[in-house]
Amino acid sequence: MRILLDTCTFIWLTSDPGQLGPAAKAALEDPHKERFLSLASIWETVLKHNTGKLPLPRLPEEWIEEQAQIQDITILNLERGVIYRSGKLPPVHRDPFDRMIAADSLIHKMPILTPDGPYREYGCEVIW
Repeated sequence: MRILLDTCTFIWLTSDPGQLGPAAKAALEDPHKERFLSLASIWETVLKHNTGKLPLPRLPEEWIEEQAQIQDITILNLERGVIYRSGKLPPVHRDPFDRMIAADSLIHKMPILTPDGPYREYGCEVIW
């Protein structure tokens, strides 16, 4: 099974695992689950870091790549189909990153590990 980490889940997995929900922890500990991260999450992390809202121990391009390797996470490339699908999602939430992550989940048929509610309203399977 393949699982998609939301941006906050990736951050918490790498720096504060106590924030993870029990079902998310179980999914992350399951060796049969492949872990993925949307390129939208990387974009969101970089922007938040550059505005001072998300301190990281090193430059985002170093830290994210290192953590993805350590945590055995595959980065999904951004596909045109995901962009088009994100634009067709209902107006539940205006956050473009969440919309892209939701579209990644739907296109790639992966549940999202997230505590964020709007993903369910987009029709995504959520694990937390």
